[in-house]
Amino acid sequence: VEGIDIMVTIDISESMLIEDMQPENRLESVKQTVRDFISQRTSDRLGLVVFSGESYTRVPLTLDYEVLQKSLAELKTSRNIKMGTAIGVALANASGRLRDSDAKSRVIILLTDGENNTGLIDPLTALRIAKGYGIKVY
Repeated sequence: VEGIDIMVTIDISESMLIEDMQPENRLESVKQTVRDFISQRTSDRLGLVVFSGESYTRVPLTLDYEVLQKSLAELKTSRNIKMGTAIGVALANASGRLRDSDAKSRVIILLTDGENNTGLIDPLTALRIAKGYGIKVY
């Protein structure tokens, strides 16, 4: 079965620690949702991009779901990267990871609780970049 390539892009800014969602806070809720999503995949390559004021690729595209689950379990907010919510930068990073993929379908799933408030790339520009590569953003 031919799978699709999916970059899961998660906000790890401090606002994700607000305790208004189950099981504990926004970040833990997102992690649980993504864990469930990963467990339902069988032939899709998945990758993980995280961001706050800047973005980095935590796991490149892979079929190794165990590595993804482990990385996701260890995910937490960090004061070691710039503060803020750089949605455009995160989308551009995820798009770059999918740009050279030869999968018939390429998708970015963006999970955030905030508005873009920092970064050199605004979200609409990043969205146009993704669409230009034929990537769908959800």
